[in-house]
Amino acid sequence: MRGSVALTKDDNILHPSAKPLPVLPQAALDRLARLHAESSEASHLARLLRNSIHAASFFMLMGSCVLLLGGGTMGRNFLWAVSILAGVVGLIHSYIRTNASAFDRAPFSVAARNLRATFLYMGLAWGMGAFLVLPSELPAFEAILFAGVPALALALLLNDAKALAAFQVPTGLLTIGAAFLLAWPDSALDALAILGLHGGLFAAIAWHRRIPLPAGLALR
Repeated sequence: MRGSVALTKDDNILHPSAKPLPVLPQAALDRLARLHAESSEASHLARLLRNSIHAASFFMLMGSCVLLLGGGTMGRNFLWAVSILAGVVGLIHSYIRTNASAFDRAPFSVAARNLRATFLYMGLAWGMGAFLVLPSELPAFEAILFAGVPALALALLLNDAKALAAFQVPTGLLTIGAAFLLAWPDSALDALAILGLHGGLFAAIAWHRRIPLPAGLALR
C-alpha cells in the first residue's frame, strides 16, 4: 500500500498534469512570416544595389575588349563606346546615391526599380554593338560569347531575375536580329544557343530566388 502510494507520488512528479501550451493567434503568425519575407527581400535588394558598382567595372572591361577585337569603323565604335559609358555612369550614380541615402527611409524597392531600368538601357546599348562594332563574318562562338558572357556575369553578380531579364531580353533579341539581318555564317545556331543560354540563366536565378520560409513560418 505504501509502495503503491509512493509510486503514485513518483508518477505525479515524473508526469505532472499536462497543461496546453499557449497558441499564437493566426494573425501574429501571419505577421511574423510577412516580416521575415520583407527582411529577406530588403537584404536581397541591398546586395543588388551594392553590386551595381561591380557591374559597372565589368561593362567597362568587356566593352574595351569588344572594341579591341571588333571590326566596326571609328565612328561606330565611338557611338557604341559612348552609349556603354552612359550606362556605366548610370550604374555608378545608382551606387553612389544608394550609399548616400543609406540612412534615409526611402525603400530599397524604389532604388532597385531605377537600377533595373538602367540594366534595361545597358541591354539595349550592349545589343546595339552587334550592329555597330561586330564584324559581318562573325563566327558562332564569338556571337555566343558577346551575348552570353555579360548575362552570365550579371547572373553571378546580381542574383536578381528582374535585373537579369531587363538586360537579357534586349541584348538577346538585338544580337539574334543582327545575326539574321547581317547574314552571319551561323545565324540559326547563334539564335538557338543565345536563347538556350539566356533561358537557362534566367530559370536558374528564378529558381534560386525561391527561398523557403524557416520551419514554423510556412503557414500555408
